[in-house]
Amino acid sequence: MPRILPMLDPNTIFRKTELGNIEVASRKLGLRAELRRLLILIDGRNTAAKLAAFVRMPEIDNLLYELQSLGVIETADGIASAAIVAPPPNTPVSAAENSLAPTQEQFVAARKAGVRFLNETLGPDADTLAIRLERAANAHELRDAVTHVRQALERLMGTGAAQRFLDAVRAAATKI
Repeated sequence: MPRILPMLDPNTIFRKTELGNIEVASRKLGLRAELRRLLILIDGRNTAAKLAAFVRMPEIDNLLYELQSLGVIETADGIASAAIVAPPPNTPVSAAENSLAPTQEQFVAARKAGVRFLNETLGPDADTLAIRLERAANAHELRDAVTHVRQALERLMGTGAAQRFLDAVRAAATKI
């Protein structure tokens, strides 16, 4: 059954890794503006809740997950946070966690909504991005694909189009 990451503990404190400090100085990873801004703000003292004031509140979990998956941040205690790190594949799901997992219908609806949005917005140019969504086999892969597509739309068409894409995907998943 697909599963999603649990919500981030708002009291979690992150710090930059060595790679994170290098990225701030060099910009080699080419992070988009919101990720770079958040990376710069991460100082090993502020909680995730305080950092959320500087980004769109609903996106803080995804942004911190993305920075951690890039290896530029870690929890201040150096221990990977269960709320941020994806579980290993085929990990048994507890009853409590299972209640957070999207149903198969929600997963399929979200994926279809994303593909439909891309086709309506980009026409034939949507193929590469749409294929990425269609190949997602579980909620974690879909979340990664949605993040990738959102970033691409932001670069191509601006933040408005990227936000409309996210809204369409979320709306489809919550209608079921």
